[in-house]
Amino acid sequence: MANGKLFTGSISLTKLLAEAKKPHSAFYTGKDSNKYCNIKIWVNDEPDQFGNHVSIQLNGKKDTEDYKVYLGNLKSFEQKEPEQFNQNDAKEIADIEDDLPF
Repeated sequence: MANGKLFTGSISLTKLLAEAKKPHSAFYTGKDSNKYCNIKIWVNDEPDQFGNHVSIQLNGKKDTEDYKVYLGNLKSFEQKEPEQFNQNDAKEIADIEDDLPF
């Protein structure tokens, strides 16, 4: 089993599409004629004030004014342990099942 770390979050599609309509040093057309976007991902040692561990930016050229465009943030995904059922839970489920018409 891999020991990777999962992060979940979102990017602003509105911002990405708006930037894609402008000339931006992070966008290019590949040999396959598809459009691509260079990004950079920052993984912080500690979460920021909003609990974000990762930020995503367009990876523009440093000497251009479009250099720092933030697209989104990610938080570390923490798998929650499933809750254990007790006898009362089992009885409630059985009572619900008894009310079914079939």
